[in-house]
Order: sequence, then C-alpha cells, then structure tokens
Amino acid sequence: MTVPESFQAFLNENPDAAFHDWLRESAEPFWTKATAHRFTEELAEGTLDPQVCARYLVQDYAFVDSFVSLLGYAVAYAPAMPQKRPFAGFLAAVTSEENDYFLRSFQALGVPETQWRDPELAPVTAELLSVLQDSGRSGSYPQVLATLLAAEWSYLTWGLACGDRRPQAFWMAEWIDLHALPEFEEFVTWLRDETSRVGAAATPEVQQQMCRTFRHMMQLEERFFDHAYDPEARR
Repeated sequence: MTVPESFQAFLNENPDAAFHDWLRESAEPFWTKATAHRFTEELAEGTLDPQVCARYLVQDYAFVDSFVSLLGYAVAYAPAMPQKRPFAGFLAAVTSEENDYFLRSFQALGVPETQWRDPELAPVTAELLSVLQDSGRSGSYPQVLATLLAAEWSYLTWGLACGDRRPQAFWMAEWIDLHALPEFEEFVTWLRDETSRVGAAATPEVQQQMCRTFRHMMQLEERFFDHAYDPEARR
C-alpha cells in the first residue's frame, strides 16, 4: 500500500483516521521491524543473550541522558499546564525508577562502571542523540512531540506484545514491565492524542517535518536493536 504524501490526502482516503495513524503508516516498514524485532521477541521468551542485553543497555543508558533533556524541553515548550504536567510526571519516573533499573542491571550483568559511565557510542546511538538534541533546540513543540512519540509509542507496542510472558532474570522481566505498565500506557496514549491534536492543526510544512522526524526515528530504532547483535554493523 502506498501511503499518501500529505496528511490531508491520507485523511481523504481514511476519514476516521488520526494524525498519528498517518505517522505510523508513513514510517513503514521500519515501524513493524522495530516493534516486532528479534530482540524484543527473545526478551519476552527469556532467551536473550546476556552480552546482547548488556551491549544494548549500555547504549540505551547513554540515550537516556539526552532523552531526559528532551523531556525538559517538552515541559518548556508545552503551551499550558495541562500539557506540561504529563511530561513532568514522566520525567520524574525516568529519572528515578528507570535509572535504578539500569544500575542494578549493570551490576547483575557484570558491566564495569567505566563502561556504562563513559561508553563508546555506536554510530546509531550518536545519530539518535543528534536527533534528540536537534529536536530539543528547535524551539518547536510539534517537532518534540514527533520525536518523543516515535520513541515511546514503539516501546509501548512491543512491551504490550510481550503479553504475559516474563523471563526469570529481572534485567529482562523488568525491562518489559517498564514498557507495559498501565501508567506508561496512559502517558503514551496521552502523548499520541496530543501529537494528533497538534499535528492535525499544523501547517502542511510542519506536518511534513513531523512525518520525516517520526520515520527517521523508526529507522534508527530498528538499527539500535540490530547493533546489540552486531556492534560492527554500519560503523
């Protein structure tokens, strides 16, 4: 199926669709490859190689610092308190419960502190950080929304797809739980609705920029999982 190049054209063909539906469809095949990746399936089944998980978590922890900064920009750019509050709440969660998970996992997986405190960034990680930083400095609330939605909606999608499967090792089970919690689903649902509200009212130029950013993020999300298996890929 060919996805219409503009949101209005997509809406003409899908009158009941929301803006986020266009973003997701326009991000294929990367959306499906990232949300149904070998990594997430092995995570759910409890067969993920500890070295693969350790490599992934080290890179993801490097990602978190810039992600937290982007959430701070979201709080700043949000137009009013009803929009600022959900971002502030999620920011608090990421800097507390999730940070604690990383530190316990590094210890359990035998990752030296020097490695996770000052890691060598994979090319895909560096590119992800660049997208986050560019979005944060853009001064654009729609741009920040598109970036955040790609990251969080994709993780909620694979988290929910794990269903009731929970491996014994906490560093696998808790990573699933963090992305399948009702509170996380509530935040992502709000973020998706807010992105659709803002995106639908934006100019065609802003809509296109949001679409490009969302698609680029999904390309990177797929490569990010790939890197955990093949650290030499696309260096």
